[in-house]
Amino acid sequence: MEQITRRIAHKLWLSSLKEENFMQRTGEFESNYILLNDKQISRVNIIANVINKFQSEDKNYLLIIIDDDSAQIRLKTWREDTKILNDINIGDMILVIGKIKKYNDEIYILPEIAKKVSPNQELLRKLELIKECGLSGEIDIIDEKEQKADYEEISINSNSLRNEILNLVEKYEGKSGINLEEIKLQLHSNLEDLNNIIEELIKEGQIYEIKRKYRLLL
Repeated sequence: MEQITRRIAHKLWLSSLKEENFMQRTGEFESNYILLNDKQISRVNIIANVINKFQSEDKNYLLIIIDDDSAQIRLKTWREDTKILNDINIGDMILVIGKIKKYNDEIYILPEIAKKVSPNQELLRKLELIKECGLSGEIDIIDEKEQKADYEEISINSNSLRNEILNLVEKYEGKSGINLEEIKLQLHSNLEDLNNIIEELIKEGQIYEIKRKYRLLL
């Protein structure tokens, strides 16, 4: 069996990425990390609003500034990796998964994935972070209370599908995994929802894909 290791992309407030908590490692294959509540966080999963965008004239450097109401941070890309941010524009709400980096006393994110999301997903993430990490940033609590029931229902449904996917992957572990078509056939769920949750499970390091089949990362 192929050995695949992935560091979890942690969900957190941008305000948690403080320079004084940045730990530099010296090993060639070791990742730098932010030390937060005894966790070594080298990859993050952030939902935030794009407030600025800049691309160099030679198009070999592209940066975006995002804001999650707790703090701002830059996403930086170079050369062929600029395509990750090409379709992202000012005003977009995006989900970004990437590695934490530091240069010239500035913490920034080197994105691996960046995609547009809906305001519903942003609000759901804020409610999740408030529950897990406490209140951070100037968040519209009144709007959240008015819509809390709706998004709790979304969260329950999402968690239910997530658990069903994990159970299926575990069930087929002895059969070299299960592919997306089989998952869709058994769960009768929307393909976009399945793709989103599977992508999240992979980034969290709970499952992995090999030969177009999904397996548990034990």
